[in-house]
Amino acid sequence: MRLVELVDTVTRVRATNKKSEKVRILTDTLLLAHARDIELAAFYLAGSLPQGKIGVGRSLIQQAMAVGESSVGPLTLENVDDAINRLAGEQGTGSTERRAAELGRLFSRATVDERRFLSQLLIGEIRQGALEGLLLEAIARAAHLSLSDVRQASMFVPSIGVLARAALEEGAVGIGRFSLRLFTPVEPMLANSTEDVGEALNRLEEAAWEYKLDGARIQVHKGDDEVRIFTRQLQDVTQRLPEIVEWAKHVPVREMVLDGEALGLRPNGRPQPFQITMRRLGRQKDVATLRTEIPLSPCMFDALYLDGTSLIAQPYRDRIKVLNEVAPSVRVPQIQTGDPDRARTFLQAALEAGHEGVMAKSVSAPYSAGQRGFQWLKLKEATTLDLVILAAEWGNGRREGWLSNLHLGAWDPESGQFVMLGKTFKGLTDAMLRWQTEKLLSLEIHRDASTILVRPELVVEIAFSDIQDSPRYPAGLALRFARVKRYRTDKTAVQADTIQTVTELFKTRRQ
Repeated sequence: MRLVELVDTVTRVRATNKKSEKVRILTDTLLLAHARDIELAAFYLAGSLPQGKIGVGRSLIQQAMAVGESSVGPLTLENVDDAINRLAGEQGTGSTERRAAELGRLFSRATVDERRFLSQLLIGEIRQGALEGLLLEAIARAAHLSLSDVRQASMFVPSIGVLARAALEEGAVGIGRFSLRLFTPVEPMLANSTEDVGEALNRLEEAAWEYKLDGARIQVHKGDDEVRIFTRQLQDVTQRLPEIVEWAKHVPVREMVLDGEALGLRPNGRPQPFQITMRRLGRQKDVATLRTEIPLSPCMFDALYLDGTSLIAQPYRDRIKVLNEVAPSVRVPQIQTGDPDRARTFLQAALEAGHEGVMAKSVSAPYSAGQRGFQWLKLKEATTLDLVILAAEWGNGRREGWLSNLHLGAWDPESGQFVMLGKTFKGLTDAMLRWQTEKLLSLEIHRDASTILVRPELVVEIAFSDIQDSPRYPAGLALRFARVKRYRTDKTAVQADTIQTVTELFKTRRQ
């Protein structure tokens, strides 16, 4: 498949706001590809590389851009993949010069539009609104498969490219190979925010109510005497959590995958602040000493796999029963009720115990790995949203020299864009100002006299009093009295709250 065909696809997808048209264009493109090209097309349309991040930055791009065009034939996707493999393999003394030369050779064969696309692809800035959600629909349509089956397979497949090729070449048999496996982490199921107990029960009727812990999300895999622990971002942190490994080894089952949190607890049993738990989880050296200072406890709320059987498709009420049988001593406190008064009493108990609030979960819902829907709802003492920093303005007066006023955005899965919801400089300590200035400068993509535009990667938890109409911002909404509560370095940008969540909160507050 020629690169020019993919670049044309991206151009046409960017030019339309209609979701159905985006899916049609993507479907037609996938049907043009064959064999390895199917994988590469899916990767590139999703804005990712089969090789992962390879450390190509703007300076290297600029060096490569200096070369002129050659008369060699048009680039294919395999040409691009071969070149990126060579780029990724260059290491050691002189590797910068060799990488620049390799990238220059690739760019010399590319048109202006192809160079622009390749540059955005290499530094992770593809913004065509064709990320995985739309691609999954296109894969299902191209392969004549149900979207639900493709989404189910996507929870367990190694990559979007592998999924696309299996679906288009082998159909239902191909995607049927992908299922939950021990020691292969899956994306965690996510929750939307809810305004109050009444709203949660209106959506779920009877619900499982659990304490909402402010810890570090973990996924615990056990197979005989081997235990591995993964984070929300699927990072293996087994060596950092020896006390949780020891606990898991003593659980009286042969195989299991449990979902939950690692939580730092004070001597009186109350939870440590989130930053303390994350400081412990982030430590890779001298773990034994820090384990004594900040011991972490396993707090489990879901069972995904037990002794050779996947529980993903089973309703939550059944998964809860399994968890209570397997690990009752570490079970997050829970009740099941449709009575609002009983749920409010439970919420108050959670707050008095020092926790953030409660989770309300549908007892009939399966585990939707990587999905954020309204089957799981989070209810906190104060309303907060996890948003992404899009830009920051230099401060004045006491804050001169620091990036202070933050531009906040919510992710829109349908358009593949971030939607701005306002600005805030409130809630920032001097330590936070120093840290965020250094971090945001490392993410800089453009600046003017007062503002630094950044790659949308840093997630921040924002507390606010209300959501109001605002003609100033694209969604017509803005946060009122927004303030920074904390950074969420454990989350990626696409795991932040969506504009759909914000819109639902706005509608609920106006009812």
